[in-house]
Amino acid sequence: MRLAAWVCVPPRFLSPTPLSLIFASTILAALSGSVTRADDSPVAAARPRPEATSPDPAIILCPSSCPCPNSWVARTANFRIYWCTSEANIRELAASCERLALGARERWLGDAHPAAWTPFCEVVVHPDTNAYVACVGPGSQTTSGCSSIGLDQGRVVLRRIDFRADALDWNTESLPHELMHVVLADRFSQQRISPWADEGIAMLAESPEKLKRRLTELRRAASHGAIYSLSDLVNVRSRPQLAYRDAFNGQSVALVGLLLDWGTPAQCLDFVAASQQKDWQAALRDVYGERSLELERSLNDSIWTEHAARWARSMTSPTPASAQVAADSAPRTRQ
Repeated sequence: MRLAAWVCVPPRFLSPTPLSLIFASTILAALSGSVTRADDSPVAAARPRPEATSPDPAIILCPSSCPCPNSWVARTANFRIYWCTSEANIRELAASCERLALGARERWLGDAHPAAWTPFCEVVVHPDTNAYVACVGPGSQTTSGCSSIGLDQGRVVLRRIDFRADALDWNTESLPHELMHVVLADRFSQQRISPWADEGIAMLAESPEKLKRRLTELRRAASHGAIYSLSDLVNVRSRPQLAYRDAFNGQSVALVGLLLDWGTPAQCLDFVAASQQKDWQAALRDVYGERSLELERSLNDSIWTEHAARWARSMTSPTPASAQVAADSAPRTRQ
């Protein structure tokens, strides 16, 4: 039995009750199958393989209790990563997680020296689609990553990302995308962020090539009349129907791109927060001035361009702080 609130994309749109959080935590603590809950305490591991000696203190590797021959837990300031792979691979993933999270938190939340996440973010890399679907739930086989966020009384009480290692782009496209959802929860812990902003901002973490494909799919949807008005888009509260999925994704990222053209990431998030408390025209006026007609016209025009693609990867690219983190935590030796 699984909670529908925790299956793939919908968790970003739903705020679980404290009771459901307890139930979800019970499920996550009891995960079984191809991904065995790893032991992140070196002294508690019964396996003869010793704790890996790290040349840098930022990444600590411990053997896990999984029976496969190369199973590790990587511990960093903000992450616990579970993956059956080589020591070099898990070190590289751990360094990427820290670098991307710090870059996103600095650029979007304005915090160059953020406190460590409590609770930390769990990252579980499943070996194949079957193992991934068994953990994440039905319907997830078409995805390569899934983030789960738990909120309770203004606090983030659960951060978790699941990936499937047999997807070609899981660590280049899904990793920065899903991490962005986790980062945004820090700002929107009182009320879950609106779906258009959550997805639109996360898609900007993808590559220019993938973003251009999304915008091509948007134009195809528009040619069949399956598009949103601006008012309808910002008022979406749940996962859209399949017929409108491409329009929702494309228009969401286009809208975020337009707002970044007008101002800063902080202003974009201010508008998102205000639009959850009042109508979007009033929220826009508070942050950007009287420009509602201009925004509606620009969003309609953006359907037929690839303008939003210019922002791809720019809001998670390394800043001086995150670049230093990457340098400090980069593996010195490879096996």
